[in-house]
Formats: sequence, C-alpha cells, structure tokens
Amino acid sequence: MESADTTSPATRTTPRRWRRLGFVLVILVAMEAAGWIGDHLLDFRQKLLWRLTLMEVEAAPTTTDASTVPDTALWIRSSNDGPDPEEPYRVGQTKIQGAGPWVEHLRLTPETCPGLPGQRTFVLGGSAAFGYPYHFDESLAALADRPDASPDHRVLNAARVGATSSDIVPIARTILEHYDPATLVVFAGNNEWFHWRPSGPGSKTGPASRPATTIDSTSRSLLATLSHSRALAALASGVVHLVHNRDARAAPVPVTHDDGFVEHHALTGARHAIENPLTPERYDASQWPEIRQKYLQRFRENLATIITESRSRKVRVILMTMPFQYRLAPAWKQRQPLAGNPRHLETMTRLVDETLALQDQDQPAKALERIREAIRIDPMPPVPHYLEAELLESLERPVEAEAAYARSREAMIGNLGSRLSINRVIREVAAEQEAELVDLRKIFDDYQHRRQRHFNTELIHDDCHPTPLGHTLIAQHLERLLGGARPTEPSEPLEAAPRRPASR
Repeated sequence: MESADTTSPATRTTPRRWRRLGFVLVILVAMEAAGWIGDHLLDFRQKLLWRLTLMEVEAAPTTTDASTVPDTALWIRSSNDGPDPEEPYRVGQTKIQGAGPWVEHLRLTPETCPGLPGQRTFVLGGSAAFGYPYHFDESLAALADRPDASPDHRVLNAARVGATSSDIVPIARTILEHYDPATLVVFAGNNEWFHWRPSGPGSKTGPASRPATTIDSTSRSLLATLSHSRALAALASGVVHLVHNRDARAAPVPVTHDDGFVEHHALTGARHAIENPLTPERYDASQWPEIRQKYLQRFRENLATIITESRSRKVRVILMTMPFQYRLAPAWKQRQPLAGNPRHLETMTRLVDETLALQDQDQPAKALERIREAIRIDPMPPVPHYLEAELLESLERPVEAEAAYARSREAMIGNLGSRLSINRVIREVAAEQEAELVDLRKIFDDYQHRRQRHFNTELIHDDCHPTPLGHTLIAQHLERLLGGARPTEPSEPLEAAPRRPASR
C-alpha cells in the first residue's frame, strides 16, 4: 500500500528545474551587472556603436541628402591614440614613417564639452581634418588648441574618417544646436566620391571589391540591437575590435578585385592604370562629367547649408581648400579610361604605347611630343596628363610637371579625383557666402616653392593626408585667424625628399 505523501518523479523534478533556471538567471544577472559596471568604466558600448557606424560609412554609399535630425551626443578625436601598429604602416607598397591606424574617439555631451560656451572652435571634415594616420598631438586641431594658455577657448576635432559633406552637415547641426560654438572650421572635399564605383555591362565592382571582413548591414543592425545588453555589448565590442585591429595594421592595403584589378596597388606611377584600363565594356566614360557635376553640386549645397545655418546663430565659418598629392597614381582607387570618347580609344592606346617606348629609349623630348598629341585629341583621361608630368619632371621642368600632375588629378574619375573642381567649388562658396577662406592648396604650394621644391613631397606622404609638418602649417594659419598666431612658419625637414623614377 502506497504512502499518502509519496510523489511522482515528474513532481519531484519540477523544483529541481526551477532551481536550475534560478541559478542560470542569477548568473545572467551577475554577468549583466558586471557588463554595466564595465561599460560605465570603459564605455565599450558607445565605442562599439561608433565602430559599427564607421563600418556603415565605409560599406554603404551615401545616396541621400544630408540628415536633418541631429543627435545630442558628439564624437571628437581622443587624445589617447591606442597601441602602435604591429607592422609598419603602409599605403599600397609604400611605408609611411610615424603613421598608424589611430582613429580613437571620445564621446561628448553638452555638459562634458571642454571650453566655455560661445568660445569653442570645432574642426569638421574627413580623415585629413581628423589627422589620420598620425598621432593626436600632430593634428591641426591639437596644434591649434592651447588649453594652458587659453583654457576657455578650446579647439576640438569633430572630424570623422571617411565622412562626405553629407555626413558633415548633421554633425555641424549637432554642434550648432547643443555645443554653442564660436567657430566652425570646414576642411573637407576628399571623400565626395568615396562610395562611387563605375557600373555598366561587364562591371564586376561591388561587394566583391570590399575586404572579406566587412560586416554587412543586417549584422551591424543585429549587433547594435544586442548591444543594449551590456554583457553582449562587451563580447561584441571585443570581436569587432579584433577585426578592426587586424584590418587596420597596414591600411589602406592592396585589395584584389574579382576582375584582376588591384586597388591601392602603388602610390605613384601610371603603369598599373595602363595595364588595367577602364574599358567601354565596363563603363562609358563619357557619362562621367555629368555624374561629377551632380556630386559637385551636392558638395556646394552642403557647404552653403553649413554656412547659412551657422550664420543664423552668429557662428563664424572658416573654409579650407584641399591640398593634394600631386603624384598619386591614376588607378590608386579604381580603373581609369584611356579615352574619354570610345571613338578615340584605339588612337589613344597607340599613342600611349609609343610614348612609353620612347620613354624606355631615354628620349623624353620626343615622348613628350607624342603624349601631347594624345592630349590634344582627347584631354579627358588622366593617364596622358600623368605621363606628360613624368616626362616634364625628367626634363627638369618641375613647375610645368606640377601643373600636369594637377590636370591628371582633376581628370581622375571617382574618389580622390576632380581636385581642381573641388577647390574651385570651395573658393566659389566662400566668395558667394562671404565666408572666410584658408587656401591650403596655395599655402602648401608656396611653402614648397620657396624652398625650390614641388609636388608636396614633404607635406603629403600618402594618398591625401597632410603630414605632421603639413598639419603644423595648417594650424599656424588657423591660429592667425583665431587670434593666437605665431608668425613663423614650421621648420623645414633636414633633407629633401628624393626624386622618384618614371613609370617605366
């Protein structure tokens, strides 16, 4: 006969199951509590969200106008650079001394912003304004900021790596609405075509042209959602940090596309562009002028918007033109056409080949005549201008060579091309809006020319970023406008940069 208090096995396991669930719940609560404490100390959730935002900038084209909804929080460059790179920092095949992948940020709120309201200067722009790829204390904002001499007036770096002018407008609005600035300094124009790629029948550019470690939009959204849990945010932040560090050891690294083209192959020279042309089957280059004009118009409108909205709040705006690397390889970012008009392709290809043959035979004068014949037929493609510049340089005519390199940079399609047009728009907007202008392209040129040097060899070592010497020069001109200038120019390097060989 069974006892009355005898229980079934199913009944006995129920309290045991609840105890186990309770134990797991206690562990999860403890982990989440530890996550909240860690996040309070290390702010890893905000760093994770920032890196996810940066990945979105690098992975997804900016196809809409500037955002109209500003955020209260503001990210500025952190004075803590982080660890030095494990390998020498390289741009393509070129090592850049003193450089590294330092993109650390600090999150501000209106309550934690340094300086007195109404006396702050904010620097806006892309990676050139940010000071990438050099140390914090070598950037223009840090050099112009003098907290010991003037603790109330601070110069803060709100630039963002990879930012287009459409990305800068909402940052400017955040500053204007919540941070009571005295001055906005806009040093932008390198990234307007950052996301543009030629498309057409046979074009293979697209997702395959990005590094394999790119996190897609769905994964980024999922990580951002999961980051509401501080424990999961800590785990995700660690994983993204590892991916980021691996990719940033020697960036920008060469990227091989599935069509055989190598992005970031070589910093200078035209050979890669000649061997890997953008053919009419891949892209109709005659469409480029219209596309370029649309991007330039949006750039113009965004600059005007920043000035107009700043003026409505009695905030001063200083625009800066973009100095550039004269010798940058035409195919640094993507293939380039050998002819702007497909009807000229055969003739242009022949003249380029003949120019290279004469160059190999050490006949630069005859080669110059040949390539100028090509330019007269079709001035649109960048490669003939680049070859002209190399030949002028070999003939010791640096002033003419510099102008020819500039024409090549203007003719480049896509990112980092249209250098003369970008600076023309900046100057025109400054004049139309009666904004102050610092013509950095002229300042860099004058600095070099006074020393009988050319091509910004001391002032830009990579594809588009001023060196610490360049930032010092920029900061001193900015200080003069802000009222704390020292009149002397930065000291020049001990040695001039060596001349570089021709493409062939």
